[in-house]
Amino acid sequence: MFAKRASSRKAGDPKDRDVLARIGKTDVEHLEAATRELRRLDYHDGGGACREALRAEVAHGHRLLRVHAAEPVRGRLLVAVADLHNLAGWAEFDAGRRRSARNHHRTALELLTEQAEHDLTANVCYRSARLHLHRRDAVRALRDLERGRASADLAGSPRTSAIVSANQAWAHAMLGAHTEALALLHRAEEEFAAITDTEPPPWAAFFDATDLRAMTGVVHTELARSHDIAHTRSAMPALETAIGGYGDGMRRSRVFSLIALALNHLLVGDHDSATRTTFQAMVDANGLASTRVADRMLPLLRHCERNPAPTLTDLAHRLRTFIDRTRPPRGPG
Repeated sequence: MFAKRASSRKAGDPKDRDVLARIGKTDVEHLEAATRELRRLDYHDGGGACREALRAEVAHGHRLLRVHAAEPVRGRLLVAVADLHNLAGWAEFDAGRRRSARNHHRTALELLTEQAEHDLTANVCYRSARLHLHRRDAVRALRDLERGRASADLAGSPRTSAIVSANQAWAHAMLGAHTEALALLHRAEEEFAAITDTEPPPWAAFFDATDLRAMTGVVHTELARSHDIAHTRSAMPALETAIGGYGDGMRRSRVFSLIALALNHLLVGDHDSATRTTFQAMVDANGLASTRVADRMLPLLRHCERNPAPTLTDLAHRLRTFIDRTRPPRGPG
């Protein structure tokens, strides 16, 4: 019900003209509630399902920022609007609009210079790094993650530190830096084990034991591709655990883990398992408004196209059809 209410606001809604000359805590709480609901929608249905609603909420948040508020309320509002930009950037990224995503992340960081919230700053840096990792630009990703590390240290949050470490491990694995990747993955596990918070901030709540297992699988998958195929023996059980652990609310994350598992099956020559797992990923991705799903399937397609096995020829055809159907032409955004 709230999803409909959150997504029904239009940019420039006349109702916003009724904003009082002074806002209070309730106004900020409504904005935070809208962000929570749109974040839930993003994880389940993809960024394309909520980017327009986020655009309207961001505009509303900036109108609130122009209204007088007592200092504690203004500080909380700055964080709330920064988190809206953080989520909007993530949704734009998921919808294949990298330039818009970068702009939202830049604005979030600018707002956070006015109201220090180190944990959120680290999260924005992590999400900015993910744009680079998606394009396999590990060097730029590591620059953003180093900035994220500095903010995570200031925040003193083991969960946020673990997020940064796990993604640094991914970047190093992408570069083929085996020792560094495994050391950072071990660091992420230690940081995760030190978590004591029972109510993490909403921007970091996604990172639980299941997500850590998924990241473990991804890091070992990268190392299997760049360093030693023996890493598939560590990647596959971790990914299988993650796939079983993700609930329906994390549908996109489960699809990504299925795709990574299918790639591992291809790397070890288990074509039947690769085909079954890929088909399951396609079924689970049905209706998911995320261009990243098709992007993540491209390595599967390239592997199949290089292999003359009849089973993989058919899989390549199905992958090509899926990718063409779900990956729209890239525009300037």
